[in-house]
Amino acid sequence: METLKVRGTLNDIEPVINYVVNAAHEAGLNEQALHRIRLAVDEIATNIVVHGYDEAGLSGDLTISAEYDEEQLTICLEDTGEEYDPRRAHPPDIDASIEKRPLGGLGVYLALWAVDQFYYEHQENKNRSILIVQKPCDNPPCDDTH
Repeated sequence: METLKVRGTLNDIEPVINYVVNAAHEAGLNEQALHRIRLAVDEIATNIVVHGYDEAGLSGDLTISAEYDEEQLTICLEDTGEEYDPRRAHPPDIDASIEKRPLGGLGVYLALWAVDQFYYEHQENKNRSILIVQKPCDNPPCDDTH
């Protein structure tokens, strides 16, 4: 698929989500896998805009690309915002009552849970988040944990 570049603003996340949905359809993902990758990209893209750009006093673009084969769909998000590896976020205490939980953190947790693999790189002043969802197995038995 052709790469998409948008401004790194909350108003420009919708085209990113549409891109992911189209990529998931092209890759042949089922509805469950499509919803998982959509959730993950929405959460990561929103965090890039809010924390990587807005809160850091920066502006920039968000670039998204997709590749797929018979086994998986890979989505890559790139930005030039504040460096941040989502894998280093403290996991939320999901057993705590809502009143005792601090705000934030659940979106990243859900995004990382929703994908089968997640990688983060910071090179040449760019953050790169790579999200991978496996295609469902056509010939059971399979190990489908999501």
